[in-house]
Amino acid sequence: MVEFGMNPQQALDAPRVFVQYENKTDQWLINLEEGIDQEVAVELRRRGHRVNWPVTGHERAHFGRGQIITVGDWWNRSVTQTNSPSRVLWAGSDPRADGCAQGY
Repeated sequence: MVEFGMNPQQALDAPRVFVQYENKTDQWLINLEEGIDQEVAVELRRRGHRVNWPVTGHERAHFGRGQIITVGDWWNRSVTQTNSPSRVLWAGSDPRADGCAQGY
């Protein structure tokens, strides 16, 4: 959220990368979720990495799931909070699984 100035829902919606070690092959595998450009997968393969792209459907559960609740829009670079910080709750829920972000 901080690095890319994303609100909670944008951060949860963004495509993810999952790196896993496979004991059977004694190798690392880079899993790229749908939404990541094919050029990224091609470049990683060119550099010698094993790449699984695109990961879709139920397999997306391997990327984890989450909900985010934050107070204020501190992640929004266009807003200055020095004089009157916002007490608004911002929330997001991961589209990869069932869930709900609730705050009160």
